Amino acid sequence: MLKLLTPRRKRERQQHIRHILDVAESIFAEQGFFRTTMRKIALKAEFALGTIYSYFGSKRQLYERVIETKVDELVDFVTGEMAGSPSVQGQVENFIRAKMLFFRKNLAFLRLYLVEVDVPRLNAEHILPQKLRDKYDSMLRTLTDMIRQGTRQGIFKPMDAEILARTLDSLTNVFAFSYLGSKTHLSTEADMRIVTELFLHGAATRQEPTQNSNDRKEPCNES
Repeated sequence: MLKLLTPRRKRERQQHIRHILDVAESIFAEQGFFRTTMRKIALKAEFALGTIYSYFGSKRQLYERVIETKVDELVDFVTGEMAGSPSVQGQVENFIRAKMLFFRKNLAFLRLYLVEVDVPRLNAEHILPQKLRDKYDSMLRTLTDMIRQGTRQGIFKPMDAEILARTLDSLTNVFAFSYLGSKTHLSTEADMRIVTELFLHGAATRQEPTQNSNDRKEPCNES
């Protein structure tokens, strides 16, 4: 009889953990790590404090599990969407669309993801532990390989593919960051189009030599 109940109890345990993670995510996002307490999470989740500790040994462990769960979801969703297109341009568009849609639908996680990031740089290594950086970097490696393929096909200029991948990743982060501060944001679709246009075609209407290239002259020998 006990064996028959085991699968049900396992399902209940997973449901409890998922509920606690969702509640913890919202409280961490609203109040930050240091102001959040396990007691607050227990009260909102409607579990005894001891039950919360039976699933997660500490607040830090719970926080890291929240981040880990959402990073896994983000990476799996984005890479899955990229694989849905046979063309390089389609994969670029799917990367942009999937990542920005995920953040738009997961604003609490977005706040956790960006809250401690240096805004001008906006890369994941600032807040993610090594295990999660490795997971996140697997997504960027997929993007890098795709850009290399595009370079061989003449779609992209012969530039460092890894730098281009991280540039696109940071560009999507910048637009996603605006979701947190604007209550009148009109269209995620419009943001996707802007990011796609900037990355694939640039902002300039005509190609001219850059200032640096004009200034790059051999120094004169003065007597």
